[in-house]
Amino acid sequence: MTLKLRFLARARLWSEVVVTGGDRVFVATTETPAPGTQLEIEVETPELEAPLFINVTALEVRPLSPGLPAGIFVKVDAPSLERCRAVVADHDESARITGRTEARADCDLPSRLVSPLEMHGCATKSLSASGLTLLTPQPLVGGEQVKVTVQLPLSGELLVSGTVLWTRTELSLAGIKLSDGDTAMSARLQEAIDEVSSNRPRSALLSRTVLVADDDPSILDFTSRVVTKAGHKVLRAERGDTALELVRTNRPNLVFLDVLMPGLDGLEVCRAIRADAALAKTPVILLSAMGEERLVEAMKLCGADGYLTKPMRLEAVRAVLAERLSSN
Repeated sequence: MTLKLRFLARARLWSEVVVTGGDRVFVATTETPAPGTQLEIEVETPELEAPLFINVTALEVRPLSPGLPAGIFVKVDAPSLERCRAVVADHDESARITGRTEARADCDLPSRLVSPLEMHGCATKSLSASGLTLLTPQPLVGGEQVKVTVQLPLSGELLVSGTVLWTRTELSLAGIKLSDGDTAMSARLQEAIDEVSSNRPRSALLSRTVLVADDDPSILDFTSRVVTKAGHKVLRAERGDTALELVRTNRPNLVFLDVLMPGLDGLEVCRAIRADAALAKTPVILLSAMGEERLVEAMKLCGADGYLTKPMRLEAVRAVLAERLSSN
């Protein structure tokens, strides 16, 4: 079975496959391979002079739903990832990421959507001379007018008004194009880019500590990688009693807890966190493959703040990080 993965520009191959490590790439298709199936995918971009074939492993199928195409999530193997990297190696760093050579700064800054609907828990992932890339817990609509406030590390809030130029619903990302003709905003955006670029150590202060506790090595590794790539420190535990000890000694900003673990289960750990006055406000997210109704009941019983069903989607974990850590 050979599938096709199409990108409008080579820069997209960089940002959606190479930068993410190929851990969880979405491929639009009506095929439904079983998890673990080895597949070959042909990558297409307008700039490629010869076909590029990569080998992947199927992770899960996403059925067709309102606003979301049917397809599968796959993991790219290491040799194929290097071939993808080689394809974009002749571009400079900014062009590889954006397809342009304009000023740009990657970041992870707490943000808030002001309009059309106020939305907290967003995060700005990059600033460029033409706008920003926004991570949102709820999807935006291409073409709509939006206003976003970005919390800068040194100089306070940056207000950006613009248009949703593109969306990647499966990654919870949207590109906001700066409103044309607003020279004052353009100048302020350039100042923000300079500030973020020249104050990397200060920006790093926005990094948080996240505990991931799960006795399934694949879930533990996947979640830890997502947290690390978001710029945060990871604490890992495979047992509930170990997780509770790490929470008490390190006081993380966010805790992911598997419901069923040896030692103490996730519900017992969460109850212990809530019973400790010094830890009671720590955000706790439950992880489980049990049905949604049972998870909601478990969340209420132990006082958790939310839950994710296994296998977790990359965009779901990213949305939790953006929502819980930007306001924590």
